[in-house]
This record gives sequence, C-alpha cells and structure tokens, in this order.
Amino acid sequence: MFRVVILLLFTNLFFMLYSTGNISKYINMKYALLSKSMIAVFLLLTLAEGIRWYRSDKEKHHHHEHHEIGRSKGKKIRKFLSYSFVLIPALSGVLLPVATLNSKLVDAKGFQFPALEDGNDKYGMHQVLNPDMSPFMGKDAFLDLVDKESKTYKPKGQIRLTDQDYLVGLEVIYNDSGDFTGKKITINGFTYNGPNLSSNQIFLLRFGIIHCVADSGAFGMMVQFPKDVHFSNDEWYQVTGVLDTVYYTPMKARIPIIKVSSYKTISKPKDPYVYRNSLN
Repeated sequence: MFRVVILLLFTNLFFMLYSTGNISKYINMKYALLSKSMIAVFLLLTLAEGIRWYRSDKEKHHHHEHHEIGRSKGKKIRKFLSYSFVLIPALSGVLLPVATLNSKLVDAKGFQFPALEDGNDKYGMHQVLNPDMSPFMGKDAFLDLVDKESKTYKPKGQIRLTDQDYLVGLEVIYNDSGDFTGKKITINGFTYNGPNLSSNQIFLLRFGIIHCVADSGAFGMMVQFPKDVHFSNDEWYQVTGVLDTVYYTPMKARIPIIKVSSYKTISKPKDPYVYRNSLN
C-alpha cells in the first residue's frame, strides 16, 4: 500500500510541475521529452504496484493467522518509517511553493569565479558571470566550441543577447573579451550589488541552467554608468552600452564591462531563467 501511495504522489508531482510550468525552474527544457516520459513511467508503475498489492492483500486474508498480528504490526511500523523518507520530497514538491532564484542565492553561495582564477578547477557549479562549459566537456572540446560560436558574434557591430542565446553570447565574450572591445551590446537582467564596486557600477545578471538547477549559476556582466547610481537588488533592467574590460580585484582578473549609454526598467520575465539550448 505504501508503495502505491508513493508512486501516486510522484506521478502527481511531475504532472503538477508540467501543468503549472514550474518544471522549467528545475531542468533545462531541452530535456522536456525525457522528463515527460517519467509521468507515463510512474503511472504504469503505480498501476502495476496497485494490482500486485490488491492480489497479495487478498491472499493474506485467506492465510491470515492470529498469532502473527503482533509481528505484522511491528513490520508495518518499520515499513512506514522507511517509506516516510521517500514521502517527504514527494509531499514537499507538491505542498511547498516553488521559489525563483534571485540575488539572495548569489550572497549565500558567495561571489566565486573559479573559471578565471584557477584553470584546473573541474567543479563549476553555481558559477558567477561567466557560463563556463569546460567542466562538462573537457578543455579542448570547450575551446573548439567557443571558437565555433564566436563566428556568429565577431562580425556584428552591435550585439543583442536574447533569452535564446544569452549563455552562448556571454561565454564567447568572456573568452575573447579583447575582440569585443568597442562593440555595442544590449542585455536584460536583474541588478546585484556585488562586492568592491564603484558608486556608478553594478552587476546585471540572469540565472542560467545548463542541465538542471544543480548546475545553475548567476551569469551576466558588470555595468558602469556615467554617474553615480543606486539600485536595489533584483530590479529588472535593459541596458545598452559599449563593451570594455576592467580589472576586478575579487576575481583577480580582467572581466568584460558595459559602459552604459542608455537603460530602462523592464518587467520581470515570465520565465526569469535562461538555458543552454545547444552545444553546436
């Protein structure tokens, strides 16, 4: 019986995530077909386990013996406790609200940028600014990928990063920042007051998901205004400006910066996340 309930809860969890659209807050939607198939798998398993439980329950009634009642109660208690550990995530996924990642997670994880600080780092989870794919595919394959992707952006005099190519565009700019100096760029994102910024500087970020929320990161750029500004965290803006580079002490490296020529407030997108849509 416990197995039937658990399988039914997980079937309901996946169904609710898709029906509400909240599944995009957990996985890259290029894996949507694979995760959708889990609904059918869980449903079939639920039906199979339900039939098996029904048949075994009928057999127990035929062979029931009174002296085994005490022992079966103890067994049920142990089984209930063991299954409770599986029930918790199934219930919490349905009952608790889905939280959107924001600047609080950046503060909690720390403003770390291992890709520029240590080229041997193989664990790029929860990176900041630069969507470094090298931990997922090897350094040589990564450099070949960036070289291929850069051919789309280098000929452009003006670059506009959309939700579809946000991570790809940033990856190219961070790895060949010198080739993009002086080019005009437009990006959207939420504001973040990072450490060691001047009074006219702030970071503009988007949370990006490469495969799933476990490898998510806050990706974006430092932006610099002509005069002092004050923004609270998590305000959404569209910024246009000219690309340059600046030495950023906490990261011990030169990073791209947008010298702002115009900006405007925008509404928070329906889907605030961006995704790595391809490896082409």
